[in-house]
Amino acid sequence: MVSKSAKQLTRDSVYVALFYSGAARSLTKIVAGLRREHPCVILAYHRIVDDHSSYLNRGPAMHHRMRDFEKEIDYFGRNFDIVSMDEVVQHVRDGAAFRRPSLAITFDDGYLDNYTLAYPVLKKYGVPATIYLTTGLIGTEDRTWPDQIEYALLTTGKNTVELPSSLGRGTISLGTRKEKEMACLEIGQAFKLLPNDTRKRLLEELFHSLGLNGRNPGDTGGRVMLNWDEVREMAQNGVTIGCHSHTHPILSRMPLQEAKEEIRVSKELVEENLGREATHFAIPNGGRNDFTEELKGYCREIGFESVTTLMLGTVNGSHGDAFALRRLGAMSPLWMLAGILMRQMVKG
Repeated sequence: MVSKSAKQLTRDSVYVALFYSGAARSLTKIVAGLRREHPCVILAYHRIVDDHSSYLNRGPAMHHRMRDFEKEIDYFGRNFDIVSMDEVVQHVRDGAAFRRPSLAITFDDGYLDNYTLAYPVLKKYGVPATIYLTTGLIGTEDRTWPDQIEYALLTTGKNTVELPSSLGRGTISLGTRKEKEMACLEIGQAFKLLPNDTRKRLLEELFHSLGLNGRNPGDTGGRVMLNWDEVREMAQNGVTIGCHSHTHPILSRMPLQEAKEEIRVSKELVEENLGREATHFAIPNGGRNDFTEELKGYCREIGFESVTTLMLGTVNGSHGDAFALRRLGAMSPLWMLAGILMRQMVKG
């Protein structure tokens, strides 16, 4: 039996060969010439980081190096039609096929680096993008709960942490950066499964266990999220602003009315601060079990025109569902992302 690591190595070798030989680009063009309808890939980014950024690697689509990001935007512009989320929705609403391989760029949460690092690149290349805001964090020094876990692990001087038995694990080692990254992923995954109130309580306990007694989880050492002035500037210059809830809970794990309130408040705040309608919503966490049909219907009822997930897949204009749009996490390096995009375009 071929091991998972061997399969991954083989796949990566194929992607490298296809990219650097130019075959990935050629195959994409050949497929474009043969098909009457093409898929649209919606890419999902989170943070754009540079050499001065402090972070733990929480997965391939969470932190993107600035130098990789600009290469990607340049590559996308030469090989795809880059469309806005408004255009994606219009295709789906009209049942209109995408006539060329197409791609939409989105960012989740509303990080400050979307403005300081990504926005200048988007302007330079004239590329549309959508940023989904966690509105309760905009203009504050607070962070999403996964970012609070990351901050706590980065800041602590302790080499181990004792987790509650309810999370299924006792002592976790934090002696090396790699161990902190593994701990960040493990704790984050366990916290996703908790009710909102329980998660808040255990987050406070985690800070206490890590010796951060003088700080609560909302006091995390400086602003990493956008403020409304930055949001307004981008909204006036080609960036669509969508909603990503108010406090980034797992909506399906809340009472229905509280979940609706999270969605409604985020929409109202975006509209109040921008003076325009907010029509796009991205599900926090974005998994299959993180949203419900009732909440999808509520989004439609209050005026949203699309709901995006983080489930892997593409959008087909002629038979898509604007309230269950799939996305692809933006991975790096570019040769890997180009290979994955080629595979998605061929699969359709």
